[in-house]
Amino acid sequence: MTVVGMRNMGFVACLVGTIVMLTGRYVHGAPTVLASIGVGVIVLGWGLFAWSMLRRAARARAALRDTHG
Repeated sequence: MTVVGMRNMGFVACLVGTIVMLTGRYVHGAPTVLASIGVGVIVLGWGLFAWSMLRRAARARAALRDTHG
């Protein structure tokens, strides 16, 4: 998976997690466990963001090493 694809998956995961969390909190009749599941999905999204930034930094360091090495 590309860095951009992983970053976009992080955006989507955060959006879906927010919707699930708000549904669990404010929709009448929805199970309250959805709020916790939503927070977990948001954490997963942030993890994808962090991983994509680390991969991008590693690629930049490798490219710099190749040009100046």
